[in-house]
Amino acid sequence: MFPILLQFHFPKFLGHLTWIEIAATVVVIGLLFLWRRSSPRFSYYGFFLWVGIYAALRGMIWYAEPGYHFKLHTYGVMIAVGFVVPIYLAVRQARRELIDPNIVLDLAFWILIAAMAGSRILFIIVNADDYIADLVLLIKVWRGGLVFYGGFIGAVAASWYYCYRKGISFLRISDLLIPSVALGHFFGRLGCYSAGCCHGSPTGVEWFGAVFTAQGSVVSRSGLLGTPIHPTQLYEAFGELCIFVLLLFLRPRKRYNGQLLVVWLLLYPTWRFLGEMFRGDVERGMLFRWDLFGDFRSELLSTSQVVSVGLVGLGVFLYFTLSKKKTTAPALPLKKEPEEKPEEKGDGKGR
Repeated sequence: MFPILLQFHFPKFLGHLTWIEIAATVVVIGLLFLWRRSSPRFSYYGFFLWVGIYAALRGMIWYAEPGYHFKLHTYGVMIAVGFVVPIYLAVRQARRELIDPNIVLDLAFWILIAAMAGSRILFIIVNADDYIADLVLLIKVWRGGLVFYGGFIGAVAASWYYCYRKGISFLRISDLLIPSVALGHFFGRLGCYSAGCCHGSPTGVEWFGAVFTAQGSVVSRSGLLGTPIHPTQLYEAFGELCIFVLLLFLRPRKRYNGQLLVVWLLLYPTWRFLGEMFRGDVERGMLFRWDLFGDFRSELLSTSQVVSVGLVGLGVFLYFTLSKKKTTAPALPLKKEPEEKPEEKGDGKGR
């Protein structure tokens, strides 16, 4: 468990920006420009893009003041990896299926926005009492608070609307992206484990369980620091990784558009429903409190368990609806291949 992946103090001199440094930087950039512009591979756009990135980073370091303690949180890194890598794989698969990769890239932008908004909205709904008591918390997004199912619902809504407006087969795009969803969620849960959020309940034994010690984490707010608890984040990450591998195995063997989406809807919510029974964080929200094992801890029914039941029901409905069609027709704009020019016929003049 490494909540902080990288940390260091900026040297004090970087917190001061002098005219000498500014002049020297301008001179160096000017000389680099004169040296590189004669190269046949030189790009004005690329050169000034890197200049802009350097200026932005240097400005932030100056604004942070001398001796700023920089921390790179593992959770943020895992979230970024869980978005970039799956999108890259989806673009590669789109090319294999002769689908225009720009469709995936455009859709990824809207999915990111919708997923972040949806996950935040559902978290606020689940913890409505806290936000009603302090409305300022609504704008304090840096304090965290995301629910995967909210993000998934938001992403599905954005994807459906995008496909509807573009005249694209939503089911085919779903089959293209759903393995990436599973892989991205795998990385996301590793991030949760590093940060201590979405944690489990006490295992009741000393020889098994994850032990968190970081102050200020969700585990500390639950009063479980130093106590062996179920690593529910790893349980879920393992399940998503298995689902991802299964979806890759089924992809070339599918019989109808939407089949991979159906498999995910049947498997992940079921795994999530079971995993929720070992959760111990109070922020997940309980709609009904049922104690199954007599340990004075509610195993049923959390918000995510209710959503899981609904998604499994949707998966069953789609299975019986779509499996009858058994079609994998593309029904969406494909990447256009260059047309071959017809060969010119000879006219007998010996050209």
